[in-house]
Amino acid sequence: MTDKDTKRESEIMVKGLIDWQKVYSDKKMHLAELTNIIRPGQRIFIGTGCSEPQKLTSELVKKQNHLADCEIIHFLTLGETKFFSDYEPSYFRHNALFIGSTMREAVKKGYADYTPIMLSDIPKLFLSGRKHIDVALIQVSPPDKYGWLSLGINVDINKAVVNSADIVIAQINEQMPRTMGDSFIHMSQIYRWFYTDEPLIEAIYEEPDEKSQKIGKYIARLVENGSTLQMGIGQIPNAVIKFLKDKKDLSIYSEVFSDGVIDLVESGVISAEYLKSGRSKIMCTFVMGSNSLYQWVDNNPFVEFRTTDYLNNPFNIAKNDKQVSINAALTVDLTGQVNSDSIGNEFYSGIGGQADFERGAALAPHGKPIMTLSSTTADGKKSRIVPVLEEGAGVVLPRGDVHYVVTEWGFAYLHGKTIRERALQLIGIAHPDFRQELLDRAKELKYVYEDQMLPTTKDGIVVIYPESYESYYETPSGETIFVRPVKPTDERMLQDLYYSLSMQDRVLRFFTPQKRFPHKQTQSKVNVDYEETMALVGVVGEEDNQKIISAGSYYLNRNTNMAEIAFTVHDDYRNKGITKYVLEQLINIAKEKGITGFNGEVLPENKAMIHVLESLDYDIQFHRYEGEMMFSFKFSGKKS
Repeated sequence: MTDKDTKRESEIMVKGLIDWQKVYSDKKMHLAELTNIIRPGQRIFIGTGCSEPQKLTSELVKKQNHLADCEIIHFLTLGETKFFSDYEPSYFRHNALFIGSTMREAVKKGYADYTPIMLSDIPKLFLSGRKHIDVALIQVSPPDKYGWLSLGINVDINKAVVNSADIVIAQINEQMPRTMGDSFIHMSQIYRWFYTDEPLIEAIYEEPDEKSQKIGKYIARLVENGSTLQMGIGQIPNAVIKFLKDKKDLSIYSEVFSDGVIDLVESGVISAEYLKSGRSKIMCTFVMGSNSLYQWVDNNPFVEFRTTDYLNNPFNIAKNDKQVSINAALTVDLTGQVNSDSIGNEFYSGIGGQADFERGAALAPHGKPIMTLSSTTADGKKSRIVPVLEEGAGVVLPRGDVHYVVTEWGFAYLHGKTIRERALQLIGIAHPDFRQELLDRAKELKYVYEDQMLPTTKDGIVVIYPESYESYYETPSGETIFVRPVKPTDERMLQDLYYSLSMQDRVLRFFTPQKRFPHKQTQSKVNVDYEETMALVGVVGEEDNQKIISAGSYYLNRNTNMAEIAFTVHDDYRNKGITKYVLEQLINIAKEKGITGFNGEVLPENKAMIHVLESLDYDIQFHRYEGEMMFSFKFSGKKS
C-alpha cells in the first residue's frame, strides 16, 4: 500500500465512504485504455467461472491485433467471449488449467494448451512465481468504506492470482455478491478499475434425466446422517440432492455448489445447529448457479469462501467426519482405473478437484469417495465401463485410490478388492447389453475364472438385479440386517458363511459332512436368474467390511410348479427370527411369480427349521423318507 493509499484509507475510516468512485477516481479506466496497459508478450489471467469479467475479455479480444503473443491463462472459462475465429488464427496463445466448453474445441485442434494440475496446487503455481502473471483481469464487488472488495462467487484461485500478479485490473460490478470468508482484497491492490452494473453469468441446469435420478438415488443410499458433502455441478449432483430430503445433520465442504444446497438448508437437512467439527458454516471456493443463488450467498455469514489451496487440501478435507465426495468419470476400466479428463487422446476437461477430494475423503473418518458415471454413452452404443482404457486416456484416479463406483445399475465397492473381484463388481453395474462382452474380455485378460458365469436366463439373456426385493430386518436386539437378492460378487462371502459352519451344521444343511465348497459349486448359487431360482442373503457391515450371515433360496420345478427351499444361518445369528423373515420374503416373491408352493427336506434333528416351518400360516404336510423329513405346502392352503 502506498503512502497515498494509507492517507486516503485513514481519512475514509474517520469520515466514512460516501462516493467510492470519486475517492478512487485516479484508478478509474475506460475500456479503450486496456491496450495501453497490456503489452505484447505478457501473460494474462482471466477471472474464473461465472465471475469472468466479460466486458474486459470482450475488449481484450477486440484489440488482440495490438497484443500479439500474449498468453492467456484460463480456469473454467464460461463467458460468451469468442476467443477464436473460424477464419483467422488467434494472436494469443491460450493455456487452460481446466478445459471448459469454450476452450474444448481449441485444445482439440491444437490452438490452445492444456496444463493438467490438481486444483489444490494451482495457487502455489502462481504464488511461487513458477507461473508469473503480468496482468490479471478479475470481477469484484464494490468496495466497502474501508476499501475492501469481495471476490464474490469465485475465490478459488482468483485470490492467489491477485496476490501475485504485477497488475490487477478489476471490473467492479454492482451485482457481484459480497461473500464472506477469505474473499477480500483491497483497493490498494487494484491498478485500474472499470465499473459495470450487469447480471453475472448464470449456470442453469436441466432437470435430472432418468439415468441421473437412478444414480442420485444410489448415492443418497450411501450418505449417512451427519455426513459432510462435496459434490460438483450438473445433473447428477442435482439428482442426489432430491434424495437427501430425509437425511439429518448434513453439512457442505465442497469446492463448488449450486442452487440445490439452498433447498437442503431451507428444509433443515443442513442447519447451523448441527454442523460439526467446530465449523459453523458451509464452506466452498466458488459457486455456479442462478441469480437466486448469488443473492443467497450475498453477505451470508452461513457460507464461507476459501481458496483452493486451503479447502482442496486433502489433509483439511480429511478432518471432516463422514466426508462424502461425489465426482464424475468418463470411463472406468475393469481394474478400477478412472479416466475423467479425456476421450482417448482428446482432452475433454481436467483434473480439477477430483483427486483432492477423493483422496481427502478416503483419509477422513468414515469417509466415502464416490465416482459416478452413466453406464453407456449418450447414444447407448458404447459402454463407459470398459475392459481397458482407450489409448491416450488419462488416469485421473489410479485404481488403488478408487472406492465406490456408481452407475444407474447400482454401485460397486472396489477398495482392497482383487482384480477378479473388481472386474465382477464393475460388470455387475455395467449396462446389461454389455455385460457378457465385458466378461468375455475379462476372461481373455485373465482377470476372472475361465468358467466364470453371469446370471442369465435359459436363453442366455443377462438378467437384471431385482432391486425391488431388497429389504431390512431388525432383530429383537435392534440390529439391522440388509436382506437382498444374491449377486455374482457374493461368491467369496457365501463361501465364508459355509466354512463358518460347524460340521454338525453342515450335515443339517447339506445332509453330509461337507468339507469343501469350491468355486465350481459355489458360483452356481450366486448366479441365479431371479425367476426359476431366487436366493436372498442377509448382509451386515459397511461395504468395506461386509459379510453374509444368512442365505435362503428356492429352486423351481417347472413340472410341478413347486419350488424347493434351503436355508443357511451363521451361528451368531440363530434364534433371531432371520430365517422366518427370509422365508416369508421368498413366499411373497414366489407368489408374485405364480409359483404354487414350497417343498423340501429337513433332518428330524433340525428342530429349529421344523419350528420355523410349523410357525407359518400354511397347512404343511410332513412325511418321513429314509431318515429324512419331507415337507410341502401350497400357498392356497391356509391353516384351518
